[in-house]
Amino acid sequence: MPPGECQVWWARPLTGAGPDPSVLDPIERGRAEAYRKNEDRARFTVAASLLRLVAGAHLGVEPRALPISRACPDCDRPHGRPTLPADGWECSVSHSGDRVAVAIGRTGPLGVDVEEITDRPDVRDLVLAPDQDGELVTYWVRKEAVLKATGEGLRVALTEVVVTSPDDPPALVRAHRADLPARTTLRTLQPGDGYRACLAALDTPGLVVTELSAG
Repeated sequence: MPPGECQVWWARPLTGAGPDPSVLDPIERGRAEAYRKNEDRARFTVAASLLRLVAGAHLGVEPRALPISRACPDCDRPHGRPTLPADGWECSVSHSGDRVAVAIGRTGPLGVDVEEITDRPDVRDLVLAPDQDGELVTYWVRKEAVLKATGEGLRVALTEVVVTSPDDPPALVRAHRADLPARTTLRTLQPGDGYRACLAALDTPGLVVTELSAG
């Protein structure tokens, strides 16, 4: 994959066949078994397996042997953003409903987010800045993709991240850090009916994105 390019792989964990879960390492299998709901277990298993298979193919490493770190910056639990063992390669994972997205590329830090479109009036004030109006979920995925790319996640309030309206091309307008708008590139993704998704990349102005199906 050339520098500046990114692949986003899509899978359907609840209705699709899914990748081979035997590639998971012991920590990942433990996390999967800890989920009480079958659908949550399926989403995690498919996402972790797909990341291993795709990253292993790009890096020339057997998927089962690929050391993927998920070290949390705030505690010792392995539930942080995934990190690949190769300089210049970035990845990000997201899942919601019957969608899993795995992004991998030779880019700056990546953040991908997919959300099922649901009526959530209770969270509008937690997502939208005072001057924002329109479809909640589109704002949501754009903002969360940015914060996943920075590695800050929900440690930063979504209301501090201001993006363009859903009717406009995706872009970061202003944020809690003054340097971010100039460094951030956003791309709208196509997860299918009933979902919205967005990809964010830092320091990759000529970002090229290819979307692929894992079946």
